Amino acid sequence: MTILERYQYYGELIVNFFRWDLQLHFFWGFMLTLFGVYWQPLLFSGLLVTIVKEALDVWSKGHWSWGDFWCGIGGCVLAMGFLLSTEAVHLG
Repeated sequence: MTILERYQYYGELIVNFFRWDLQLHFFWGFMLTLFGVYWQPLLFSGLLVTIVKEALDVWSKGHWSWGDFWCGIGGCVLAMGFLLSTEAVHLG
């Protein structure tokens, strides 16, 4: 297996496991949390939007999507870890 074939195989594996809609939820939570650099209350915007979006899905579609929820939360956690590790924000 060449490097290109291996790259294509792993790329397809990742895209099949993390569908485009899950990636969207991850990056939405990530980017909204990163806006906390500019105004600290926005640190929790990714978390809040993820929960509100899933609550609206329950209301409109009748079901809660755990995949969307966990990918959104994962993006928030990763962004918060990034901001704290670079000391861009200080909590407390």
